[in-house]
Amino acid sequence: LLSLFFLPLIACSQKNLTVTESATLINATKKLQIVDVRTPHEFDSVAIVNAINIDVNNQNFEKNISSLSKETPILLYCRSGKRSLRAMNIMLSQGFKDVYNMEGGITAFSKDYPDKVIFKNK
Repeated sequence: LLSLFFLPLIACSQKNLTVTESATLINATKKLQIVDVRTPHEFDSVAIVNAINIDVNNQNFEKNISSLSKETPILLYCRSGKRSLRAMNIMLSQGFKDVYNMEGGITAFSKDYPDKVIFKNK
């Protein structure tokens, strides 16, 4: 019975990716959905190329993610990885299949892969 409690936690932890693994996923996956879960203001400053913005703190988050394909892989990111982890857990509970959380978020990703981000307000 205890293993049933911990199994979802183990499954979620296996979905966390480093920025390097995230870059590999972006390069290797043709139909990857990239979702920035930060606020629109944060998204308007810097974002990963081809990302869409769905704010996890918006009261309509669950409704807004319904426009995404549950069968197509999704890479989530935020500033540091905490909000995207929360978003990943919500999405997994909603039946999304392949959901990945980028640990370190856009802060780490933009330092290591500046060619894969758009700096919008510069």
